[in-house]
Parts: sequence; C-alpha cells; structure tokens
Amino acid sequence: MKNIKLALSGFLLAAGLSSCDEFIEKQPIDQLSQATFFADEATTRTAIIGTYRSMTSSASYGQAFIVIPEFAAGNMAHISSFPEYVEYQNFNIRIDNPWSLNIWTASYNTINAANNIIAFAPRIDGFSNNTTLQNLVREARFIRALSYFNLVRGWGDVPLILEPTTQQTTSADLRVSRNAASDVYAAIIADLTQALDLPLNASGTAKGRASGMAARALLAKVQLYTGNFAQAAQLAEEVLGNGSYGLVENFANIWATENSSESLFELQFDQQTPNTFVTNANPASRQEFFARASAEDLFDETDLRKSFTVRRALDVAGNEQFYVGKYRNFNPPNQNVPVLRLGEVYLIHAEARAKADGNVSEAALSSLNAIRQRAGISPIANPGSVEAFTREVQLEKRREMMFEFETWFDLTRTGLATELLGVPSQQRFVFPIPQLELDLNRNLVQNPGY
Repeated sequence: MKNIKLALSGFLLAAGLSSCDEFIEKQPIDQLSQATFFADEATTRTAIIGTYRSMTSSASYGQAFIVIPEFAAGNMAHISSFPEYVEYQNFNIRIDNPWSLNIWTASYNTINAANNIIAFAPRIDGFSNNTTLQNLVREARFIRALSYFNLVRGWGDVPLILEPTTQQTTSADLRVSRNAASDVYAAIIADLTQALDLPLNASGTAKGRASGMAARALLAKVQLYTGNFAQAAQLAEEVLGNGSYGLVENFANIWATENSSESLFELQFDQQTPNTFVTNANPASRQEFFARASAEDLFDETDLRKSFTVRRALDVAGNEQFYVGKYRNFNPPNQNVPVLRLGEVYLIHAEARAKADGNVSEAALSSLNAIRQRAGISPIANPGSVEAFTREVQLEKRREMMFEFETWFDLTRTGLATELLGVPSQQRFVFPIPQLELDLNRNLVQNPGY
C-alpha cells in the first residue's frame, strides 16, 4: 500500500486530502485547515515560499522539465539510453512513461499550492488595505499561470482547476474533464494580467520571486503562443525598454553569475534545495545526462556560445564527452535555473513585431541581431518575408536557448518540428496523458495518436 500511495499523481496527489478513498494522502499544508493556516502575512509568505520551492523538485525545474523538452528537441542523451528518455527523442512515448507522469503531477501540486493562496489569503482581515498580502496573491497567480503554460504546451487540453482542494473535497470532485486549450490560455492571461501590478523590478535573490517585469515577459510569450502578436510585441517592448535589465556582455555569465542583469525570473537553489539535474549532468559527478554531438553542430565555428553551451570534457575513464555546459556548478549542486531572461525577450519581440506588422521592420531585425551580436556572429540582412524571418528567429532561438527547455515548444508551436526534428505527425506535438491519470479519472481521454 505504501508504494501505491507514493505512485499516485495528478489531482489525487495534488489534493493531498483525507477522504473515504484510502489512497488519498494528506499534504503538509492541509495538516491545518486553510482558514487556520492563512492567518496573516507571515503564514502567507511561508505558503508562497513553499510554492516556489515546489518548482525546484526533480520532477519539475530541478531536472524533469529541463531533461524532457531537451530530449524531445534532440539536444540531450542519457548514459544508458533508457527507453523512458529515448522515447521522447523518437517521438514514440508510452502512455505509462514515468516522466510524463512526474511533470504532470509536479505541475498540479504547484497549482494546488497556488490555488490555496489565491483563495484563502484574501480572507485575512485587512487584506483590502494590505499591499503586501495582495502582492503575495499576485505572485501565486504568476506561478499558477507558469504551471498551466507548461501543461498546455506539453499536453494541449488539460483540466483547469482554479479552486483549492479542501478537506471537504472528495475524489469524485477531482475527477474532472479536460478543458480546451483556449480556455486554459484565457485563464493564464487573466492571472498574468493581475500579476502585472507586482512591483516592476527585482534584483539579487529577489529575482527568485515574480515581479511586474517577469509577468510582462511571461505574458509576452503566452501572447506569442496564442497568436496575439501585437500584444506580445508591446509587452516585450515594455520589458526591453525598462532599463533595469540588460544583456550581459559575456554569455557565460548568465549561468556563472547568479541573478545576472539579464535574469527576469530565476529559481533559486541552495544547499538545502539542491539542483538534482546539476548533480547528474557534470563530468565530475554522476554523469547521467550528456549533450548530443549534433547539438554542437547547430553553432557556427565563430559563435561565442558554442564551447560554453556544449562543453567538451573528459569523463572518469578519460574519454571526451559532450556535456550540458550551462549547468556547471555541481559542488555543491546549487546552481540556479533562469526561467525568464532578457535574451529570450529579444527573440520573442523579433518574431512578434514582424508578425504584427506583416513585414520585417527595422525594430524586429534589430532585436534578432542584438542576440547575434552578443554571440559574436554577423548580423543578418532582411530576408524579405516574415516566414523566412521567423525561420531565422527559430534557428537563433535553438542556439540561444539550448538546454533551457524552450526549443521543443517553439518548434511545435511554429510547426517546424516536423521538418527540423523529424516528428512524424502533429499528433506527436503533445505528450500522452499519463495512464495512471486515465485509470484514476475516467473523465479524462487520451490525446489522439497514443
């Protein structure tokens, strides 16, 4: 029974509630009733810190959400070629693949933690006059939006749960159907619109918390995915024109230096919250994950990003291997993970501005070439068509954002995954709903093609 309990996922695990179903376990936050727990600023701050920390787990940005999109994008390899990883590279993912289940479960755990803050913090006495409490709720909305953005990009239609589970929630209440992706995106945009009112800028370790500029950057990306190009371009321009952030001169310093001037939102890891992926992807550590040699081939020889991003080093046997160069701080394994940074915003702006204007304007071209200039490669001339320019932006994104869990989603969004990655069908642009979720919830249906 213990193993069964540990295996359960998704809504039933995210609920963490006691009920007549013996397999539902209680999560720590629910050991007290929400009304008791959310008593003041201090308890709400504790809750939001715990919600951020949930994203650092090995089932989220601490490993799985780096590894799986990068395997799908063809950039990463595993020392033993375990099927559970290779399936993503071959676009033939089993419905019982544990990593789909891990990411799905972790995402809904984070969402439920955010839901509790959004629902119960406003009930605290004096909330309407307490800016600090209001901002904590806005941060929770940012986190919820980010989590749903990852889910809808990975699985398409997903259950949209915007209320917290409580001690009165039954397992029947949790067995909900999938919502249309358009509805999920509408909820994401609604959350981020409220998060825009957060304090605009952050510095130092405060970049581990949502800010108004981080919300604008994420909303710009969401609007790009939904085809609202004018809104995406405008939001990106607000971020680029803010003045408190700037591209670092040395590309490597984005990762060598925590919370750089380029970072907008960066998950904070430390010795109490170690980065599992860093431990498993370095030449002097466990050496479980590697860069594929083909990833290096995407770069021009003169590209300053090449040798840093795809690191060549000797393994313990003295053989040269390709490593993920962006995550090198493994002793101790406390390297942060930049989730949103200015370099990506330049590329979002380049594509969104061109598509909004219907032509490749100087502003769009300038944003793309700013990234190329930092990389030490020649600027491109105007290719003429928006379609050709979009391809150039996507190629640049593959180099700039390699090992930052974005390439797969960008190439499926633009439809280029078929041509550039060899995905056999657009049905494989999304992952399968985990089989365990289907077993527990008969109202869920599998994605076509699985």
